[in-house]
Amino acid sequence: MRRTTAISAIAVAATLLAGCGVGSKSSSSDANKTVSTTAALSGTITFQTWSLKNDKFTPYFTKLIADFKTAHPGTEVNWIDQPGDGYPTKVTSQVSTGSLPDVINLPPDIAHAVAKTGNLLDLKQNVPTLQTDYVKSGLSAYNYQDISGGSQFFGFPWYLGTDVSYWNKTMMAKDGLDAANPPKTFDDLVAQAKIMHDKSGGKDYLMSRAPGLSDIANTGTKLLSADGTKFAFNTSQAEAMLDKYTAAYKAGYLPSNVLDNSYEGNSTLFSKQQVAWTTGGGNLITSLQQDNPTLAPNVVPSPALDTAPLYVQGLSVSSKSKNLPLAVAFAEFVTDNENQAGFVKLAPGFLPGSAASANDPQYSKSDGTTQGDASVIAYKDMQTAVNFTPPIWTDAMNTLLNQEIAKAMTGKETSKQALDNTVNQANALLSQ
Repeated sequence: MRRTTAISAIAVAATLLAGCGVGSKSSSSDANKTVSTTAALSGTITFQTWSLKNDKFTPYFTKLIADFKTAHPGTEVNWIDQPGDGYPTKVTSQVSTGSLPDVINLPPDIAHAVAKTGNLLDLKQNVPTLQTDYVKSGLSAYNYQDISGGSQFFGFPWYLGTDVSYWNKTMMAKDGLDAANPPKTFDDLVAQAKIMHDKSGGKDYLMSRAPGLSDIANTGTKLLSADGTKFAFNTSQAEAMLDKYTAAYKAGYLPSNVLDNSYEGNSTLFSKQQVAWTTGGGNLITSLQQDNPTLAPNVVPSPALDTAPLYVQGLSVSSKSKNLPLAVAFAEFVTDNENQAGFVKLAPGFLPGSAASANDPQYSKSDGTTQGDASVIAYKDMQTAVNFTPPIWTDAMNTLLNQEIAKAMTGKETSKQALDNTVNQANALLSQ
């Protein structure tokens, strides 16, 4: 199971565009096809998942496909599953050879690369209930500004994730803080980190990670230009945020090694009870009860700071499918509320992308346990969560950002210089 793909989607897009001999909009006629929904379904399609054929999920998909075929006699669904490693390369090959499956599991960044070649169907004009049947935050992740002005949708939200804030109430109480009233914003976090630092004589930490792209976006900064083709996040708001992080680091509110290779990561430090705040999925407390039972009773959940991040997996439909009515119908079936609910029961920490799931008590009302509280918080966060990472953002660009942030926080550059350098270098990579 994955939350993010950690691949260079723009490199995939370049390969696809070169291999298929098409431009980002030249084959939009295929994407804009209108699918007939009146004819009886028949024939065969291929359905591809990503690293989901195993002891846990195979029985689910076997039954799912059997149920669909029973409801639609005369249809056949061939299920294939690709291994976790090398998936973007496999999808590139499928597009280049004209063998893209009819229904395919794609995260937003890979879907963007494929959509630019015209190989994905616009679902907006073919599924009238699309924007009422699915969680809006999930749909937005498949709506690309640089493709037809962002007026199309290229994926059904399938299983989603977001972050919840978790606080160590014992550590906080020791240093004069109340986990029942935790920080709600970044500025609140810095203020309470100062209190913890001062009360503990610099021994305890609330903050324990350097900022990233999501922190820039949470300042209200638009990461991309209006047309979605270039980065433009070197704003005064982003600069002010980085200045605050730099000041907090200099004052000792963060562990000194957060910028070097000895840094173990925020979640590891939280598990060791060396820091009092971390973020994680809605099932973190259940995991702690199994893996760290002495810590679990001390943990209190709250909504993510500012706007929560969104992690998305979805199903897309090939615009080149020879059986589009069957492909669209099956993709809708897999992602309807009942089948999404069944899937996420097998995937703790993930949430259904169906709008009707809001009526499920497990997401709308806590059972009174701390884990129940966290589950409800996660579902509420998901409604307004944002997939912060632009589909044209790559691993190389993220490395550049981390390096420039480290320079700013250690005083080697100003925040403005760091952000300007990152934007300029990232845009240079786009043009290569």
